[in-house]
Amino acid sequence: MRLLRLFIALLLAAAVTVALPLPAQAADVGVPGPSFAEDGVKTPTADKAQSKLWFQDGSWWGLLWSAPANATKIHRLDTAPQKWQETPTIVDTRSSARGDALWDAKDGKLYVVSGTTVNSEWNSPPSQKVVTAGSAVLHRYSYNASTKAYSEDAGFPVTLHKGSTESITVAKDSLGKLWVTYTTVSSDNSNRVYVNHSTTSDTAWGTPYVLPTTNAQVHYDDISAVTSFQGDKIGIMWSNQKPGQKKFYFAIHQDGQPDKSWQTEVAYGGGKNCKGGCANDHLNLRQLTSDGSGRLFAAIKTANRNVGQTLVALLVRDGKGDWTSAEFGQVQDVHTRPMVMIDEEHRQVWMFAVAPEEGGTIYYKKTPIDNISFPPGPGTAIISSGTDTDINDPTSTKQNVNSQTGLVVLASARNNARYWHAYIGLGG
Repeated sequence: MRLLRLFIALLLAAAVTVALPLPAQAADVGVPGPSFAEDGVKTPTADKAQSKLWFQDGSWWGLLWSAPANATKIHRLDTAPQKWQETPTIVDTRSSARGDALWDAKDGKLYVVSGTTVNSEWNSPPSQKVVTAGSAVLHRYSYNASTKAYSEDAGFPVTLHKGSTESITVAKDSLGKLWVTYTTVSSDNSNRVYVNHSTTSDTAWGTPYVLPTTNAQVHYDDISAVTSFQGDKIGIMWSNQKPGQKKFYFAIHQDGQPDKSWQTEVAYGGGKNCKGGCANDHLNLRQLTSDGSGRLFAAIKTANRNVGQTLVALLVRDGKGDWTSAEFGQVQDVHTRPMVMIDEEHRQVWMFAVAPEEGGTIYYKKTPIDNISFPPGPGTAIISSGTDTDINDPTSTKQNVNSQTGLVVLASARNNARYWHAYIGLGG
């Protein structure tokens, strides 16, 4: 009997030893940031083609909404505590304005194009009242290294166009001219891709004109993006979801040539890398400058809806003008709002996307620049929260990154009105 009691006690002890705890709630990934509550701000890190961050003077800087100031202000990321510090510089007091930032290291100037936005979906075109309201303006700032602060230059801001758009982006060519692109309603009530550039100075601009190509008439949900590349060219990519189109196009302008001198390519769709539902209004551009090839990288989203089809892809244009594509995620991965970043030092491409499509977690995958290939599945979580379950709209910088800069991704959670960011060290 005594031996039986001892045997039962040993069994109970063993059972306690191997008992597994209940699964714990997943820990947050990334760093929660300041609140943008109230003021009607809902998606401050949008839109897909824009860049809200830049790296300069050893720090990361960003365009973040300040709830106390009721304005978008320049913030600096204090990397030790990973906390955004608000600076005195106000960029825009309009709650519906979204900015695209370009740091020009050569001239030591920060350019920000800030325009009021419209939310357009396929089945709900924005009203004419919303489209005609607002405007887009250009800011230019100088930096004071001793005070670590930006001040707006005399003569700015400059109004670039009247009316609101879903997205506006800026680039600078080799001759010092600034270029912007956006989509908006034309005089004939159709939506078109527009382009404009500075002339004799940053404050002098021409008249916005429709990109001179037959494919520039687009759906009201489409967007465009501009970049400089290959040292002497400006490129504009846009989506075209209209029936009979459903492609991503790319137009090239040689620096110094007349405004009407553009060559257009099909980057994706119509049998070029894709058949079927090839275009959606999601695109994000980066250029590779270090190896002289002049390659371009575009993160895009398709309109496919069948399991097993490509939903998000990375497009690559080589120095000879040939476009190829690599699948990032399939329909069942429910990715959205893809973004691409380039680590030139380690020759890596980083690509980010949100899943599910209504918002939740920011995932990433990376691949060697010279052998583009992504693993299947959603990827690795880089920003995720158990409380903010609708994190969305990742953004970063137009610049390529390295071990000195690291890589910062900024996003926002709509329901709880809070920023999130992730810092990735690239030293290893």
